[in-house]
Amino acid sequence: MALALLFAAAGVPGSFWDSPSNVSGVIWLLIGLAGIGFSLVLGKALKRFNPLVWILLLVGIAIGLYGAWRMAS
Repeated sequence: MALALLFAAAGVPGSFWDSPSNVSGVIWLLIGLAGIGFSLVLGKALKRFNPLVWILLLVGIAIGLYGAWRMAS
C-alpha cells in the first residue's frame, strides 16, 4: 500500500503500475542501473577498467535490458 501511495504521489499513471510485469520490470531496470553505476565507480576507483569491471558493466546492461523487456511485454 505504501508503494502504491508513493507512486500516486509521484503522479505516475495507475494503469502502468497495475501490471505485475511492469513493476518487476522497473525493479530489474533499477537493479541494472545500479550495477552499471557500481561498475563505473569501481572502474574510477581502480583507475582502470579490468575484466571484473567489464563483467559487472555487461551484467548491469543485461539486467537493465531484461527489465526494459519485461516492461515492454
